[in-house]
Amino acid sequence: MDRATATTANEKNKRVVLNIISGLSYQVAIAVFGLIIPRLYLVSFGSDVNGLNSTIKNIFAYLSLLEAGVGLSAQYALYAPVAQGKTDDINAILAATRKFYLKSSVIYTILTVAFALLYPLIIKTSLSYFTVCVIILLYGIPGIILFSLRGKYNAFLEVEGKKYIISWLSTITFILSNVLRLAFLMISNNLLLIQATYCLPSVIQVAFVIFYVRKHYDWIDWKAKPNYSALSQKGSVLVHQISNCIFSNTDTIIISFMCGMNYASVYAIYSLFFANFQKIVTSFSNGLTFKFGQMYQVERKRFDREFSQYESVFYMFLFWAYTVITAFLMPIIRLYTGGVEDAAIYDNIWILILFAMWTVMTGIEIPLLQLQSIAGKFDDTRNQALIEMTINIVLSLIITWKLGMSGCLIATIVALLYRINAMVLYASKHILQRSCLKTFKKILVNTVVAVGVLALIGTESCEAVSYFYVMWHAILNSFWIAALFLIANLVTDFREYKGLFDSVRARF
Repeated sequence: MDRATATTANEKNKRVVLNIISGLSYQVAIAVFGLIIPRLYLVSFGSDVNGLNSTIKNIFAYLSLLEAGVGLSAQYALYAPVAQGKTDDINAILAATRKFYLKSSVIYTILTVAFALLYPLIIKTSLSYFTVCVIILLYGIPGIILFSLRGKYNAFLEVEGKKYIISWLSTITFILSNVLRLAFLMISNNLLLIQATYCLPSVIQVAFVIFYVRKHYDWIDWKAKPNYSALSQKGSVLVHQISNCIFSNTDTIIISFMCGMNYASVYAIYSLFFANFQKIVTSFSNGLTFKFGQMYQVERKRFDREFSQYESVFYMFLFWAYTVITAFLMPIIRLYTGGVEDAAIYDNIWILILFAMWTVMTGIEIPLLQLQSIAGKFDDTRNQALIEMTINIVLSLIITWKLGMSGCLIATIVALLYRINAMVLYASKHILQRSCLKTFKKILVNTVVAVGVLALIGTESCEAVSYFYVMWHAILNSFWIAALFLIANLVTDFREYKGLFDSVRARF
């Protein structure tokens, strides 16, 4: 059986816009509360609790790998049948996805309980065993709900282009949860009561998502005959997810053990600012992924043209934004950590530069990872992920022992240098069928402009007078910096941008 009508081009464009707006709204909410909450944690409970909080979250990121690549492999498998409206194929893939998620939920629950019982015994913290144990259990509840109930719905809605449903819901419940957390932080020092608000969004979200899918997609049969072969690449997807998880979370864990919770807190604060912006960038790219995924299956020439244009604009915006952030973040850090007992350890230009390098390189990977996911090249690129992962772990352990916290960042940058080069070479040859020099040129041009701007204005661009003062200077300078990036990209890649402008003008 096929769906009665295919999704029109206008409807797809509408969903892209809704995905981007809703994704940005969610990330703005995360950024706002992500800046306020840790500051209150620092002032109320100190660097020890803030570092512990960050470390627990990162360990749970590893437990989320029990998803075993099912979600991403299901999305790739769904692109073609969703684009073609083949409901029988969709049902078979979703039924298989449901089975895998149910199995994973049982293992996740067992490991969460084990983590809660054992971790408090091996760490140094001022908190009691019982308090740390309960905090871990509270962190684990959303994951249990995701695995057992919501994961299978997420995969389908993403491919349908309706990620905005999840994003809007997440935004509303996230704001509600954090308003409650703020209220409790103001009136109480009960850490467990404050942490309990973390569970609220997941409970509300799963109820609404189930209701929405049942109402709008009543043809979905979760008990159809499962097509397990459609998820055959889930093992390779898992390898990629492990590699990504190591990049995102290993540094904090290594630093907490080798340098102490105070330095884990320093890492978490810098990561807070850079990672929040990175999530905003990712929400923009994620809003387009479903459209590119379906286009790759049915309109290959158009995909090659539009993806190349998207890549050009994405890299220009990425480098411009991170250049401005790097130039003006240090005064913000000083204001943010003002009044904290050990504020001096947060004031480190070297750490700022290393974080900027790490996060911009992670941003460079985003279009390349999208290509890998859209084309389903998980098996072919698995060895790249394994090599990257090995470089990062080995170098992190060696260099952190010698250089401390900066050692983890250096190791991550070295591993990223390998992976970006490997991914560009592979994607250019096996997916885009074009010269790798085209992508390398885009990266190099923007890198030269970014380095030039930072050499000119440095990282001490204004005094730490107030947040408004620093942000006003950053906004004013961002205009001429943006103009430099635009001119450099137009001069070096005029044909690409002319094609983009012509496409935009034709639509309007």
